[in-house]
Amino acid sequence: MKNWDIEDFGPESLLKKTIKLAKIGIYVLDVASNEIYWSDVTKQITEVAEDFVPTLENLPSFFNEGHYRDIARDAMNNAITKGEPYDLDMEVVTAKGNIKCVRNVGNPKMENGVCVKLFGFLQDITERKQTKVELTKKIQQLNLAEQLSQIGYWEWDIMADNIIWSDNLYRIFGLEAGTPIHFERVVEAIHPDDRKTFRENAQKFIDEKRFRKFMHRITHEDGSVRTVELIGELIMNQYGDVVKMIGTTQDITEHRMSEIKFRGLLDSAPDTMVIVDRKGIIQLINKQAEKMFGYKSSELVDEHVTVLVPNRLWDTMEYYAETFFKAPKHTGLPADLDFFVHNKSGFQIPVQVTLSPLETTEGLLVSIALRDITVQKQAAHRILETNKSLKESAKRLKAQNRQLEEFNQITSHNLRSPVSNLNALLDIYKTETDSGTKEMIIDKISSVTKHLTWTLDTLVESLLIKKNAQQSLEKNHFDKVLLRTKEMLAAEIIKTEATITYDFSEAPTVMYNKVYLESIFLNLVSNSLKYKVEGRPPEIFVQSKIKEGIVQLEFRDNGSGINLKKNGHKLFGFSKVFHRNKDAKGVGLFLTKAQVDAMGGKIWAKSEEGKGTSFFINL
Repeated sequence: MKNWDIEDFGPESLLKKTIKLAKIGIYVLDVASNEIYWSDVTKQITEVAEDFVPTLENLPSFFNEGHYRDIARDAMNNAITKGEPYDLDMEVVTAKGNIKCVRNVGNPKMENGVCVKLFGFLQDITERKQTKVELTKKIQQLNLAEQLSQIGYWEWDIMADNIIWSDNLYRIFGLEAGTPIHFERVVEAIHPDDRKTFRENAQKFIDEKRFRKFMHRITHEDGSVRTVELIGELIMNQYGDVVKMIGTTQDITEHRMSEIKFRGLLDSAPDTMVIVDRKGIIQLINKQAEKMFGYKSSELVDEHVTVLVPNRLWDTMEYYAETFFKAPKHTGLPADLDFFVHNKSGFQIPVQVTLSPLETTEGLLVSIALRDITVQKQAAHRILETNKSLKESAKRLKAQNRQLEEFNQITSHNLRSPVSNLNALLDIYKTETDSGTKEMIIDKISSVTKHLTWTLDTLVESLLIKKNAQQSLEKNHFDKVLLRTKEMLAAEIIKTEATITYDFSEAPTVMYNKVYLESIFLNLVSNSLKYKVEGRPPEIFVQSKIKEGIVQLEFRDNGSGINLKKNGHKLFGFSKVFHRNKDAKGVGLFLTKAQVDAMGGKIWAKSEEGKGTSFFINL
């Protein structure tokens, strides 16, 4: 066997790279000796053993008898005798009996008009061939699908104004396949009444860099008119400029005729009708919907139905949509559900909603019937308001009766004793002859009179509170009110070494009667300072929160506390005190409750003797 030199085949680096990257098998025929060289890759392609020796006698065994064996033999003979190179795609039979597609390239080396060597290579292209066959099959299937669905593919190179059409798109437009197409040629095929809109849409898509599905009509040479629908995408360059459009055009003439008939029925419906798909995308609306929402049909089609529903109701809408699709049937939303839609200007409209399944060739759609129930809602609202007003009137009368009873009890208890005492002192004064005793009686009369005056002033103040509570409401900042309170009680705070902290982050402000709010802060903070535990500096914490939509204040201290089981029922009573304190008069909590009640609020307390008290106020 002859030793082959790699130099004979060309540059070593090129050969190695070619073999490695392209998986190319080399073969060489020495014409004079009829010796043949096969590279390792050639042996791998033909699936022979490593020690296999190729000869002119065993080469035919790698081709089935017939077409490919004849082609291989003739190509080799022509190369040797005539110096003709060859490049063939053919089938070979491997040593293991497998059929492979190979590319067989041969190039004769000529010296003085005689072929001395035949250089060639084999490349396994089986996979490529299979892919090509599959691609051809898929193209055929795609063409068939296009014909069946009346869809054609298009691609528009905007810069070059070059348009590529699929064969079926030519059929849809009634043109001969292969006819050169450009933008103006497309416009010529469009119905005259739709040409302006077509041009405007094309420019709008480029300007907005967004393709929107749209329809237009085309006119065939025989005068027949078809309706088509375009769906597409935009392709942009690295600078963000639109350079291409690709998409499909579908002949929807029959579908459009059915839709027109359906729309006629839809527009005759008395209610607002909105047709959506499973994803909530609006497919169709009727004239009543245009009137209710203030949108044109073109503005709503292909938009999500949430564009018509306030944000707060999206979760509700999604819940009932999921329920509907689990078992599609004609159904309405619950009668007691307050459901609203809003129009283009944002005005909200109460509606009654009915859902119905609509089976189509494109899948299940939902017909949503909406009925404006504003008049019914207003009537119901007036009834509710009247009932509410009656209940509030009854509540106010009940409260006033209770206040009158309380006031009557207070006056009978707190005024009768001093008046009786005063009358008794006057009777003694009239009969007394000793001047010293008379002077002492005058002092006692003066003391009783002052106490009686103070009691009357306090009761009058509580009556004025109940009368004038709602006359002045303004925005109050809790931190500023607390600061003024601390300034008014500065001496007492320093004297008691009190610490006052607060947290108004959740509700920093409230609309309230400023005078009453400052009085509430003053009375409750003053109470905490007044009823401190001996030897323990007061710690006062004031906090505002939102509880069920209502601003709530808490005043918490570490003071003496109150036995609420024993004294809770008289906690806010007039002139009630629960600790031996020379400054206690039992008026602060009484007036505070009067102010809170007058503003429609509520005050209560939690307390533990020796540990402190927390007052809570719903403003």
